[in-house]
Amino acid sequence: MASIRWFLASLVFFSFVAPRSLAADNKKDSEEQSSKELELKACGPKENEVDYSAATDKKQHPTPEQPSDKALIYVLRPSMIGMAIQSKLAVDGDWKGVNRGNNYFYFNLEPGEHYFCSEAENRSVLKVNVEAGKTYYLQQHIAMGVAKARNKIELMTDEEGRKKAATANLSTWKVKASR
Repeated sequence: MASIRWFLASLVFFSFVAPRSLAADNKKDSEEQSSKELELKACGPKENEVDYSAATDKKQHPTPEQPSDKALIYVLRPSMIGMAIQSKLAVDGDWKGVNRGNNYFYFNLEPGEHYFCSEAENRSVLKVNVEAGKTYYLQQHIAMGVAKARNKIELMTDEEGRKKAATANLSTWKVKASR
């Protein structure tokens, strides 16, 4: 009788718990694959990555005209946390520039869906559909990491972006090497 109870209990366990565990594992694998695909769209392959030598220009503070046929993208890092640590940015696998603490840079972008990659110790990705004639402000959030600063990229409101851009310094850089 005890062996029948054990058999029934095992049958119930494996009928209800095991499939759910397998489904959770499959969902996790699917999410990891989706995350890797998104990262590849945003950052591009490792061999196309660029290393920069960054500096800060405190004498200039350009604010370009908004082109009517493209989006204007500001990339800001308004915090001084980890100020010497570089946080690079790529769009659709094309590396655009780098920031350090209290820096910004900008560029124009064709309208449409784009994948942004911010890299410090980790990579953070963001998908944004940009429109012609609009300005977008992206912030690279920095937090202490193991060896370098960890980062997260996010879209800011226009008001917050303009306010933070007004107090940041222009980022300048030279390409050191492509990988």
